[in-house]
Amino acid sequence: MFRRDGVWTFSIHGVLVFVRELPRNNITVYHPVCEPGRQLFEPICRGRGYWRREHRNWLVFENFKAEVLEELTRLAEG
Repeated sequence: MFRRDGVWTFSIHGVLVFVRELPRNNITVYHPVCEPGRQLFEPICRGRGYWRREHRNWLVFENFKAEVLEELTRLAEG
């Protein structure tokens, strides 16, 4: 995992995941739309935000930001 210009990048099981902080401290979680990615990341984001079909990413509310980043970090570290 690394962070550059306000974007965290994770490599999880060969899938790149990009997390960007929004102005109101919410975050977006973007990953390629594929079944393996959906199985990994939907459980982390569901109930902590919602899927934005038009942007093809998750919007996660600020009160869950730390939890989501922690879980993504744990997965990336394997």
